[in-house]
Amino acid sequence: MDKDAQSFKLHDLYEEAANKLKGEQEQKEETRKKQKADKRRMTVQQARDLWKDELSVTNDDKTVKLYVRSVDYYLKALGNHEVRDFNRGSNVKFIKHLKQLPGKQAGSTMAPASQNMHVRHLGIFLRWCYAHEIIDKRHELKMPQVPKKDMETYSVSELGKAKSLIIKRMDEYTRPKDLCAINNMYRAFMLATNTLLRLGAIWSLPLSAIDLKQRIIRIRNVPELKWQPKKMKFPNKPINDQLFEFLKQDLAGRSRREKWFLDKGDGSQWLTDSSNISHYAAKIFNDVGLPYIKPFHWGFRATMTTHLLNEGVKPQIVQQLADHSSLATTMSYFNSRTVDQREATNAIPEI
Repeated sequence: MDKDAQSFKLHDLYEEAANKLKGEQEQKEETRKKQKADKRRMTVQQARDLWKDELSVTNDDKTVKLYVRSVDYYLKALGNHEVRDFNRGSNVKFIKHLKQLPGKQAGSTMAPASQNMHVRHLGIFLRWCYAHEIIDKRHELKMPQVPKKDMETYSVSELGKAKSLIIKRMDEYTRPKDLCAINNMYRAFMLATNTLLRLGAIWSLPLSAIDLKQRIIRIRNVPELKWQPKKMKFPNKPINDQLFEFLKQDLAGRSRREKWFLDKGDGSQWLTDSSNISHYAAKIFNDVGLPYIKPFHWGFRATMTTHLLNEGVKPQIVQQLADHSSLATTMSYFNSRTVDQREATNAIPEI
């Protein structure tokens, strides 16, 4: 083949390769445009399912269900439309729907705080849609008004009455089932009042996480229970003298088969649903004549937070113990009605 023919041949091959590459690039661009257009036409239900899959990678089952339930409420309120059609009117209709849903008490409607939570979750969902280019604008949602109120708490002496009743029943009960329940309630009581741990952390705590030598309790993920700690910026909880003496005695009397802090005695959990621990604690508080408040959230965590702050413990230290992500959250747990204003009035100078 002469040089001219060879040159023409190479030119033809180059043209063929260039045209093929151009065609592939155009096809990729068309595919990309189609995928982008499909995204923009995605419905709330389709986006909800994708969001759920992504949430499941980084969150525990309980959190995923809570977030997704809010979007499910929205679907019931407005139907399955394209996400891009969401507007302020959709926002308002959703709030109106939430206000009509039944509340926890018979004959009541959903509490403003719950309404606020579901709209907040919807906002998180819409921000996720924006990040994934399903919608092309950020939405600032109108939020339901939540009446501001003081955190309700017990006094330390009232918690002492509950503790005394628990100890009394530990001496009185004879049935194995009752003894198991009251012993575990005492364990939960001691841990909640001395560490300010959340209920989930107490419920899921394996005995292996309690280190008496280092005098710390290590709060970590518990894959076996599909439980993950909330936030947990300060996952090692110190064991004070009172809790140390209790744990030393408690652990010494355990069966080798036991695995959990709240154990039936055979390596299985006392209660498989953490909310049942709250129900049991609520009965104890009721039996000593105390009004109902959420036992572990307000009864223990808020009561002890309030006590520590009133005793002069630095708020930043209480924040770490309560494992709050912000100091503002810690202060929201403070029952301001317990403050003695005389300290301030006595410090006012004579003018």
